[in-house]
Amino acid sequence: MVGVILTTFNFLNKTRVSLSSFLKATTYPHRLVVVDNHSTDGTLEYLRQKGLEVIPNSADTSLATALNQGIRHFLANPKIAYIAWIHNDMLFFPGWLKELVRMLKERPAIGKLAPHNLAGDPSQHSPANIENFRQAHRDHLEVGNACPWLMRKAVVQEVGLFNESYLRCGGYEDWDYNNRLLEKGYGVFVTRGSVVWHEGMGTRKHIPQEEAAQHNAHLYTERWGPGSRA
Repeated sequence: MVGVILTTFNFLNKTRVSLSSFLKATTYPHRLVVVDNHSTDGTLEYLRQKGLEVIPNSADTSLATALNQGIRHFLANPKIAYIAWIHNDMLFFPGWLKELVRMLKERPAIGKLAPHNLAGDPSQHSPANIENFRQAHRDHLEVGNACPWLMRKAVVQEVGLFNESYLRCGGYEDWDYNNRLLEKGYGVFVTRGSVVWHEGMGTRKHIPQEEAAQHNAHLYTERWGPGSRA
């Protein structure tokens, strides 16, 4: 079973659409937990009305902290074998999660695996075309970092949690984790055999991050050196 973490911070309309798409397209056995980062637009109330499992934060926190809350939640569940993270500005297509799990089962050297993110207007992509694309690239792998992602629970236990010294959601916490995966001998990959649509920067572009970005860049460079991004 896959433990899926959804992190939310306002943008209820996007969350509604993304959740509807996720629940429709995701047939592989999973548990979903939503870590809400102190939304003030009715998101928390909506999630509870839908009967979803929610970890609410009473104050704004960093993405690394929110991810770790979800990860700890699933590490404590013995039924969970994989851990995934999704955004609330994504659309999902049939087979997306099943294919990621298949590749992780077959290729133990993969540490973190992400699907291919479609470009452009998602309505331009018909279900038939997406399925043909997936099947044509079923065993495709390329080095790269993207979201959503999937990791084996055992890998997360080996590498550890995200570094909560990184503030807000500037991306550095992800690159830091990738480097730690590489240090353990795991690869970070993207496959076109799994497909989602991701708007990108759906939350981040609405949050002032200049000060946090400077802090994160300094912290990351001290640890990994300049220009080092996995």
